[in-house]
Amino acid sequence: MRIRLIIPITGLTGESIEERLSYLREIADPGTEVEAVQVEVGPPAIESEADAVLAGPDVLRLVREAERDGVDAAIIWCGGDPALAAARELVDIPVIGPGESMSALSMVLGRKPCRVVPDIPVLEMRKDLDGTVKALREQIEERIERREGDVFVLGCLALWGLGKRFRESLGVPILDGAEVSLKMAELVVKLGLRHSRIAYPRKR
Repeated sequence: MRIRLIIPITGLTGESIEERLSYLREIADPGTEVEAVQVEVGPPAIESEADAVLAGPDVLRLVREAERDGVDAAIIWCGGDPALAAARELVDIPVIGPGESMSALSMVLGRKPCRVVPDIPVLEMRKDLDGTVKALREQIEERIERREGDVFVLGCLALWGLGKRFRESLGVPILDGAEVSLKMAELVVKLGLRHSRIAYPRKR
């Protein structure tokens, strides 16, 4: 099985992308190959709806390219799922959005899903990871104390790899978009499923 990440921002270095791939390859099922491509034209990071729209055209180009290359599924690597519905109209392979995947799984694990993102620019989150972890922990603990959530969604893919850390220390479901989108892609491919053409009519 081949799964390709579509990186919708230009602000990640090749080294940063390889770090993400190494993490995903460690948790992928045996026989799953994980690879990545990055947009050539788009915003440095997605911080707004405008950024998501700017990323869209090259995301769609890369999704089409993934299908032509024989990839089994594509993941749009952003918690905001930019151009997700449009991508599904263009190709027959499954296109997975981390945000949507986490939202779906959160409904299985709790009754009050809560999206959390630290108030830190996307490209700064990994530069001071300890600070990011501290801010995120405080936010989750505050929401728990106020009974505002019983399952928590890490709303940005810059937070990859932190789900397990928080689950173990806080004892509540914490959904990491990197993990969830990879496992959703593997599941859909293994079950031989694809997106409904009733929901997403094919654009020729």
